Amino acid sequence: MRNSFARHLVLYVMVAGVSIVAFQGAAQAVTILPGLYILNNHPDAVIDPPPYGLRLDELYDVTPNANGVDHFTFDFDDPQSDMRLIYDDINQTITIFGQAYGGRDFGNSYVNDVYLGVYEINFVYDMNVGLVPGDDDIWSTGPNHANTGTIETPLGDTFTLSDVQATNYTFRFGDEDDDLGHRGHNGISGWGWLAVDGERLSRGQDDWIFTAKYVPEPSAIAFVGFGLVVMTAQRLRRR
Repeated sequence: MRNSFARHLVLYVMVAGVSIVAFQGAAQAVTILPGLYILNNHPDAVIDPPPYGLRLDELYDVTPNANGVDHFTFDFDDPQSDMRLIYDDINQTITIFGQAYGGRDFGNSYVNDVYLGVYEINFVYDMNVGLVPGDDDIWSTGPNHANTGTIETPLGDTFTLSDVQATNYTFRFGDEDDDLGHRGHNGISGWGWLAVDGERLSRGQDDWIFTAKYVPEPSAIAFVGFGLVVMTAQRLRRR
């Protein structure tokens, strides 16, 4: 995980170098540009507040009983967070990565316990990624657990994440079929379903729900480079 941001920087430079040329001849209807996106919280997250861009219920079973569900959410807009997405249209991959501040969601705020802090996230969709038929959104159609990633917690534990097909896809990136946006957000969103360590909790939810802003060239490479420096400094400070 410590070298993941550097690997993504190299990936982004490669994507930017080839996709700009490829996109010049693409149809004007395409709205999801290849390259780098900054991720933020979605305004219509189900259990907001606190706001979040990722929810992983029962990441830790803190209150084990038949009815209690430990909601873990991650605030992509917190000053300590730095979440990005790279869409590679040549290799048909979507990479979501970075750091997100969060922990155990207790209504209007986070519980101030050992689970509160910065989590490192890395997820790659590289199976069955492509355009939504008849639309300009991008999606992955699965099947279950075809795409994977990890989340490293402030306690040093690493959990495996995998995608889950809740409808006819596992993840979608765009503004819906009508181009009016996903759940009231007039812009690009990312949403999809996940499992932690291969399990999908029936009495909770594990899902992405974020908004995305495209970072145009050439500022994107400088932006990613600056992020690399900041994240390295944060890791050294935590050590």
